[in-house]
Amino acid sequence: MPWWGLTALMAGAALLAWKLSACPHGGPLALLPATADLDGTMRPPRWYCDACGAEWAAHFEKDQTPVRKFIGYDETKAVHAAKRASDLVDRQRSLALQRAGLRPAAKRVKTVREPVLSPDAADVVPIGQGRRFAG
Repeated sequence: MPWWGLTALMAGAALLAWKLSACPHGGPLALLPATADLDGTMRPPRWYCDACGAEWAAHFEKDQTPVRKFIGYDETKAVHAAKRASDLVDRQRSLALQRAGLRPAAKRVKTVREPVLSPDAADVVPIGQGRRFAG
């Protein structure tokens, strides 16, 4: 066999080996969400290999279906949420003004009175005077 035939045979074998082991899908994969095609048919979630461009269906085991707790729009919740949001904005604005020094801090309404010392309090010896250090 001539030398160019042997070179071509080795190149073909290398190309075949590279094609057979090109992508075992062991690398990073992306999970594509369930989407609708342009014609409206739903496509299930699928895995996508970035190395080779292959896609295949992603089958997930579901023990139970999700329970729908809320369906529709509840106006009473929207009113309360709007009130809470406006209260939050007012509190944040007030704190920002207080931090900037544009409004004095609110004074405490409830004050703690200092305890009245009993006449025997004069006989108490502080601990610091009774300590002795080895020297």
